[in-house]
Amino acid sequence: MIEPEEGVPTILNLSEISEREREEEEKVVDIVREFGAENLIYCMQCGSCAAVCPLARVGFEWYNKKLIKALLLGLKEELLDDPTPWACVACNRCTEVCPRRVSPFEVMFAVRRMMVEEFAIPTLAIEGLRALYEYGHAVYMTGREARKKVGLPEKPPSTDSDEKALKDLKTILRNTKLAELGLIPMND
Repeated sequence: MIEPEEGVPTILNLSEISEREREEEEKVVDIVREFGAENLIYCMQCGSCAAVCPLARVGFEWYNKKLIKALLLGLKEELLDDPTPWACVACNRCTEVCPRRVSPFEVMFAVRRMMVEEFAIPTLAIEGLRALYEYGHAVYMTGREARKKVGLPEKPPSTDSDEKALKDLKTILRNTKLAELGLIPMND
């Protein structure tokens, strides 16, 4: 910024400002790429992912296409304040239809990892992580009697009914950044 003479308005050097902003944008993209969104920069904003995304359909603010655009613009703070990445149901439809192989699903999970690093995890996500650790499902199923009534096993064929798989999952989770943060109890 150029120092003004007395009585003369301040002159902003827009080149300096845009350079600073560009550096911030690159920093956010680099962080998310390190967390698994390697192909983020190939997104051409075609909208194929948004057309199949359940988050977009129900009105979440930062569904996959908008999330990628926000990252490319360096809007880290805005993303850290939003629970949308934690609402992703991991259906992977976005990745199936992406013509540029960006893998929006991986971008969403890379943003989750960034949020964990920044301690920007919504309360509901913490509860989901706790249930994942305890039962093997982020959304723990209730209504086991209903399963019995229709002839299904009380527990679904997943980590919930496979003690070894649940033990392995807990071992994996104890060796992640999540365990270092201490957000959920992991002592069995």
